[in-house]
Amino acid sequence: MFILIHVKLIRLFFVILLYNLKAMKKIGLLIYTFFTILIVNAQTTDDLYGIVRQNYYSTVYDPFDSSITYQQFDSATIRLGYLNPTTGFVNNIGATAQSQGVNLTGAALDPYSNTFNFMGGLDLNTFNLSSGQANSPLPLSNPNGTCYFDNFRFNNSDSSIYGLVRRNTYNAATNTYVGSVMLGKIDNSTGQITEISTSSVANGFALAGSAIDPYQMVYYFSTGAKLIGLDLYNGTIYSNPNISVVDGIGLDNFTYSCADTALYGLVRQNYFTTVYDSTIMDSTSVLDSTSIKLGKINPTTGVVTTISPYSIRQGGYSLNMGSAINPNTMTYYFGTGAEVIGVSLITGLVTSTVPVTFADGMYFDLMRNFENCIIASAIRGNPNITSVNELSGSNNVNLFPNPSSDIVNIKSSSALKNIVVSRVDGKVVADISTSETEFRLDVNDFSEGVYIVKIVDAKNSTIIKKFVKE
Repeated sequence: MFILIHVKLIRLFFVILLYNLKAMKKIGLLIYTFFTILIVNAQTTDDLYGIVRQNYYSTVYDPFDSSITYQQFDSATIRLGYLNPTTGFVNNIGATAQSQGVNLTGAALDPYSNTFNFMGGLDLNTFNLSSGQANSPLPLSNPNGTCYFDNFRFNNSDSSIYGLVRRNTYNAATNTYVGSVMLGKIDNSTGQITEISTSSVANGFALAGSAIDPYQMVYYFSTGAKLIGLDLYNGTIYSNPNISVVDGIGLDNFTYSCADTALYGLVRQNYFTTVYDSTIMDSTSVLDSTSIKLGKINPTTGVVTTISPYSIRQGGYSLNMGSAINPNTMTYYFGTGAEVIGVSLITGLVTSTVPVTFADGMYFDLMRNFENCIIASAIRGNPNITSVNELSGSNNVNLFPNPSSDIVNIKSSSALKNIVVSRVDGKVVADISTSETEFRLDVNDFSEGVYIVKIVDAKNSTIIKKFVKE
C-alpha cells in the first residue's frame, strides 16, 4: 500500500513542478524551497495515460427465434486512467465515471494545466491528471464558423495544443459547401480555436497518427499518400513528400521521438489469397493475414525504412489505443486492445507483451505519456520575426558548444545569478552561484545524455535550456 501511495505522490510532484516551471517563465520568480523539495521527491514514470472505457450490454432475444439471444450495446462510460506497460494493469484516477462520447482523433496531455484533453463531438473535454475529475465540456469557439478539431497533440516547446481545424466553407458563386483542413491551435481553458493556416492545406487526412517536431516547430499528418508537414508558426506547408514503402502499404500509428528526432510508426503489410467464388463465378482476393513491423519515415523524402527484421505482430493493432514513445528506454508502445506491446526503436524487436487488465474497465484509448519531448525547446526560429525587438524577453542566453564532451559555455546578455543543472530524471548534478555574464561549465565528469539547465539572472528572470553531453 505504501508503494502505491508513494508513486502517486511522485506523479503529483512531477506535474506540479512542470506547472510551476511555466508560471515562473511568466512571472520571473524562482521558488527555491519548493524546487528543492520537488528535486528530492520527483522522478520520471513510464506510465501511459489514457481513457478507460466501459461498455454496457443487455441480453435480447432474437425476434424470429426466441431460443436465440445476443448482446446488444446499451451505453458506455469513460474515466481517466494510467497503464503500467510492464504489468499491463490499468489504474483508474478518481472514482467517478462519465457518460459521454469520445472522438478518437486526438488527445493532448498538458502537464502545465495538469489535464488530459480529448474531443467529444464538438466539445473539448478535460480530465484533471491528479484527481481524475472531469471539467465541464467546452464547446469549440471559432470565429470563422463551426468546426471540428482533429489529430491534435501537445507541443512542449511552446506549451500549445495544435491540430487540424476541419470545417465546411460556403462558396456563394457555386452555391456549394467546400471542405477545408487547416492547421490550428486551441486554448484548453476556453475552447477558443485559432486558425493558423490562411487557406486549406489538404482535402482530408488519414487516421494514421499525427506528430509534432518541437525542435523544428513542424506538425505532421498523413493523407494516406502523402506525409504533410505544417509550419507551426504560420500554418503553411513545410513539406509534403509522397510516402514510399518498400515492403508495406503505409505507416500507421506514427508519432515523434525526441530521443533521436525521428518519426516512428507501424509498417503494415496485407496478404491475400485468390479464391474462386461460385456465386459470382469468378476469382476474388480474400485477406489472408496481416503483418506488422516497426518502421520510421524520413519527413523530407517520405521514404519509410523498416526496422523490424520480421513481423512483430500478426493480425493488426488497435487504432483506438494510439501510440507512445519512452525516450529513456527507446521503446515504442502500441496496443491490440487486449495487449500492450513494447518495441525497441533500435532493433525493431518486441521487448514486452503484456495483457491489459483493468481495475474497472474494458478498453484503454488514446494513450499518451509525459516522458517524450518534455524538455524540448524550439531550434528553428519564427520566420515571421524580422526584428530582434520582436523577441519575447530581454535576456538572451546561449549555450555552446552543444553537444559537448568537456566544456559548455553559458553566455548571457545580463548578469547571471544561479545555474542549476539536472538530469532528465530530476537529479541535480550542479548548483552554481555567479554574478558574471559568462560561465564555463565543466561537464567532463557528467555521464552521456541530455541535461536541463535552469538559469536565473540578476533580475530573477528564469530561462530553461538543455544540452547534450557526448
